[in-house]
Amino acid sequence: MSSILVTTFYPIHDATSGGKRRVDALLRALQPDARLLQPEPAHPDFPGQGYPVDLGRRKFGINWGMFNLYWPANRRIARRMAAGEKPAVLLATSIWCHDAFAGLGIPRALDAQNVDGRAIAERFGHTHPFTRLVRATERRVVRESKLVFCCSDIDAELFGRDYGVPAGKLRVAPNGVRPPPPGVRDPAAERMAAELAGKSILFFMGKLDYAPNVEALAYIAEILLPGLERRLPGRFACLVAGGPRPPAGIRHPLLRFVGQVPEVAPWIGIADLCLAPVFSGSGTRLKVLEYLAAGKPVVATAKAAEGLAVENGRELRLAEKPEFAEAVLRLAQDPSGAQAMATRGLQLVQSAYSWDRTAETWRNGLAPFLHR
Repeated sequence: MSSILVTTFYPIHDATSGGKRRVDALLRALQPDARLLQPEPAHPDFPGQGYPVDLGRRKFGINWGMFNLYWPANRRIARRMAAGEKPAVLLATSIWCHDAFAGLGIPRALDAQNVDGRAIAERFGHTHPFTRLVRATERRVVRESKLVFCCSDIDAELFGRDYGVPAGKLRVAPNGVRPPPPGVRDPAAERMAAELAGKSILFFMGKLDYAPNVEALAYIAEILLPGLERRLPGRFACLVAGGPRPPAGIRHPLLRFVGQVPEVAPWIGIADLCLAPVFSGSGTRLKVLEYLAAGKPVVATAKAAEGLAVENGRELRLAEKPEFAEAVLRLAQDPSGAQAMATRGLQLVQSAYSWDRTAETWRNGLAPFLHR
């Protein structure tokens, strides 16, 4: 019998997005007590099972994978697995992984990576039918869940204010990072660094079919890079890591798409400045923590740094659209000041944002279910 059944609507074999890295960290924290239910195939590192139909392979407007556990064949497998194993608690990694287990008499908890209703409203508007569906689903799920983990104090406040979730049911489990693996090399990154020698290399990463990242990349290509090129011609190049493919129509001569790389650390390592011009979404952006953990200077919007204990100019530079290019220019022209700021950012991550600290929150929060 497993103690915790963790469910996700996307496969996490390749931890290429912030959400997948969080689920990976969650599962590692809960071993040996956790099993994983995800789209086929079953994960090679974590015990569990896969279900056959992954609607997430359809790329049209939204991630249709969120409805995977509403698909009849998948739902039957999920319920059969839960009924057979009788876990002490079902831990959903999304609001869309909750309903499949209704009526089984097993306590359900939620690890909320975002306040989805807020994020979707920013994208589609408050009156859009999809926003209404998401908000109604989220309201019901967080109220039915016995425990809700969230990424930041801001998200905890929103769950309380928007949906009336009592504070006693909320636990803040911040996103974290692991130190970059020592000695990891990527010949492609080394060749790129040699090719761009003498330029200031900017770096952006993210899942490139996720709307806030597409919006950020469009800003980089259409506004930021043209502005930098006017001010300092020939000075900059911008690398973009992530997939599954570059968004249609987003191009600029200074942009270099490097795709989904096996290990991102060597690519961050060759960067002079890291960018997070995020204007929408919820939760905390793992990309910002990973930039800081690599000891790199970061320019980010307030939205990108939302929920992080950072101060403008101390651990990173905060700037919105009108000032973003100027912030990049100033750091590029002041490498010693930029590095001092990056060192403070690294120290913050080391002291406050490790997955080991968050693992304690997950384990302590779920302990009452396991010890009944």
